Amino acid sequence: MKKLIAFFIILIILGCYVVFNISELSTAEEWPDYHNRVKPILENWTIASSTDVDQHVTLFLLSTSLNIFHNGKTIPFIASIAMLLVTYLLTAEITKKRFAGILSMVIVLQSGTFLIYDTTATYPNFWVLFYILSLYLCYKQWPTSPIFFILSILSKLNTALFLPMTLFFMYNSDIPKQKKIRISAMYGVIAILGIMIIMIGTKISFWGVTSTVSEFQLHDFWKAFNAISYQLRSDVLILILLLPLTIGLGVASRKKIVHANSILFLIMGAILSQPFLAAFTIVSSEPYRFMPLIIFCAIGVGVMFSKRANLPV
Repeated sequence: MKKLIAFFIILIILGCYVVFNISELSTAEEWPDYHNRVKPILENWTIASSTDVDQHVTLFLLSTSLNIFHNGKTIPFIASIAMLLVTYLLTAEITKKRFAGILSMVIVLQSGTFLIYDTTATYPNFWVLFYILSLYLCYKQWPTSPIFFILSILSKLNTALFLPMTLFFMYNSDIPKQKKIRISAMYGVIAILGIMIIMIGTKISFWGVTSTVSEFQLHDFWKAFNAISYQLRSDVLILILLLPLTIGLGVASRKKIVHANSILFLIMGAILSQPFLAAFTIVSSEPYRFMPLIIFCAIGVGVMFSKRANLPV
């Protein structure tokens, strides 16, 4: 009965979201980057012509959206809906509480950053969807988890920085030990391949803008770190929740609540990934890159309702 009630609540929430936002599909892209970078690449793109590793999946999905729906925003909109659903599923799986999953989904849904970028073809949420899905599949279909992690990297290359976060998430989970070893081995292969690619060549491309990995620039690190507050200006709730949530998760961690440590590490990683990226490359910090932080905070709120303690595995 509770499962059915949760199903209808989710259906109503997603239905309201679709009804109030589907009109955005009929509006033209207003982002300058779409006309300056994305559209010119997309107009001439084929699978054979794609050379930038971080564009393969994104361009394929955008091209599919144009060819099937004659609208580049349709599949990004579907991906945003799927991201809400996967956020619910991951939170519910961790906490074993459907209410916690629904609450985390609502927190993401109220996010100003999410609502700004949910239907755009310029900054689609494909990479975030695939990464959150890779975490969820650690529980449900572990052999497919690395596949979706790779898809997230091929959607946006900076997701590779999340690999330590994934390994920490698995280590602190209540997944059976043998399964942890197998998943870790698969992710280890990904890490080795990534290191080999970096050793062969250090050029990173983001939508046609090539950046060379350079020495760590402390000034750029602190500049990007300070930018977080105004990059999240559309997410007052997240900014308000961040400190008390961190303290609450710390207390929950001392009580050995499942994944309290993991969510803290995911939040820290999401915050630091952009400053580190800015410190090593010329890539600027943009608000849409903080979508993982918003989702991790939402999941963290759900974890606060969990009473599940870590068990020996």
